[in-house]
Amino acid sequence: MATLHHTESGQGEPLILLHSGGMSGAEWTPQIPLFARHFRVVVPDHLGHGRSPMIAEKLIVGDMGRAVLELMDELALPWAHLVGSSLGGAVALWLAIHHPERVSKLVLYRVGYRKDENTHAGTRGMADPAYWRGVGMHKWLSDIHHPQGGPDAWEEVIGRVSEALEPATTDHAHDLEILERMAQPTLLVVGDRDPVAPLEQILEMFGAIPNSGLWVMPYATHVTAGNTWRAESFALEVTRFLQRRQ
Repeated sequence: MATLHHTESGQGEPLILLHSGGMSGAEWTPQIPLFARHFRVVVPDHLGHGRSPMIAEKLIVGDMGRAVLELMDELALPWAHLVGSSLGGAVALWLAIHHPERVSKLVLYRVGYRKDENTHAGTRGMADPAYWRGVGMHKWLSDIHHPQGGPDAWEEVIGRVSEALEPATTDHAHDLEILERMAQPTLLVVGDRDPVAPLEQILEMFGAIPNSGLWVMPYATHVTAGNTWRAESFALEVTRFLQRRQ
């Protein structure tokens, strides 16, 4: 049995939605019924998030990617489209680079191709429980991560994410030469004011990945409203990309 807890809905070509760090598959709740009109939608919880267990002392992007491969094998999916949000985008990019035959089309949402001290500063800020209490999401995080060890386990979960993306040790550390060899049609989605996935870095990716498209959301930071008032437009644009002929 695969390690990752997951849900499924819809029929059609397989689409795996990979949530951002500190969240769970519940992040995609507004999007799932929209995508399920056209695709077989698989939504896992990452390792050490939601209902999926930790398998090591540290959270590692490569381990998260291998867990997704294990889930795909259990579901008899030789390939799938991937949509990855933030840390989920780092996992999706790892899969596209290391196991390209398993990734048909790729959507990288709110994620660059490497971490440095400037971009990690925002990640560290979101590893502070006070940030989530300040925006009123701590109770929701407590609920979704209760299986990780109780009502306060969410604080450990968000700390793991920051550690997984520490610039000196993370395996989310690619270069443009690697991106130039990517064959998958790729859609890059970013806010124009995102300090965690800065537009300058996304433009480097757009210039390097041979078959790539770019959608820049105006007046958007790392919080793009992609699962609130932009939910329908997000699902529409991503669906158009996934359904277009290569």
